[in-house]
Amino acid sequence: MTDTTSSWRRWLREPLLHFVVLGAAVFAVYAAVEDSPTEPLSLGDAPIDQLARDWKARTGAEPTPLQRARLEREWIEEEALYRRALELNLDESDTVVRRRLVQRMRFLIEDTTPVPEPDDATLQSWIDAHTADYSQPSRLSFEHRFFSRGKRKTRLAADAQAAAQKLTASPDASVAGDPFPRGELFRDQTPAAIARTFGRAFADRIVELPLGRWSAPIESSYGLHVVRVIAEHEAEPPSLEAVRERASADWMYAERQRLNQQAVDRIIERYAAEGNARP
Repeated sequence: MTDTTSSWRRWLREPLLHFVVLGAAVFAVYAAVEDSPTEPLSLGDAPIDQLARDWKARTGAEPTPLQRARLEREWIEEEALYRRALELNLDESDTVVRRRLVQRMRFLIEDTTPVPEPDDATLQSWIDAHTADYSQPSRLSFEHRFFSRGKRKTRLAADAQAAAQKLTASPDASVAGDPFPRGELFRDQTPAAIARTFGRAFADRIVELPLGRWSAPIESSYGLHVVRVIAEHEAEPPSLEAVRERASADWMYAERQRLNQQAVDRIIERYAAEGNARP
């Protein structure tokens, strides 16, 4: 190998040479794009009236001449940068831009797909199909005697059992339990409300108790309770007038979702290749 060949190889491995070549290539591409013809930027294209309305909505006052001029300048900067970004193809293969465009398309679909107010027949059909969502749940009124796990300790089960036996024998007997934070009497309680206070296991037990009879001790997270149900109210089917507003909002939301999906499906069909299965 000659000294000349060796020198050339060392020169080709020099980082400075690589930097110069790469810089020249970038400059050439940039210059080519710079020379591309573009549509002239005109202030007449600026939606200045809309910008002024947006300003007033944000600040509560009309923009001054100076502020209006600043809005125009900001629009020119934004429009110029936007056009330049498109020329450089910065919108291609950009996940953020892609998601933003999809989001705007969904907004456009919603804006162009009106949902009519449902009539009474439509609402009644909706309520009938979703009765559980609108029914007045069953309710219980009950009283209890509470025996605290913390206070009674090893006597807890025996004390609660003795109280249950005494109350079973004489329902109106005077039996003193321990103080309970929310008292001894609960009126018109739904199963969900009972579960929030006493726990799910307690609520499941109490809804099965016969009316007017004291129970055996029932456990909660606090201790033991001797319970008597004093009133029961069965679940009530919903009436149109009672749930009209909520049912109408629910129906319109569901209808909006249905119409939106139909619009998306039509767009998919427009771009689907022939022979592909529809999603």
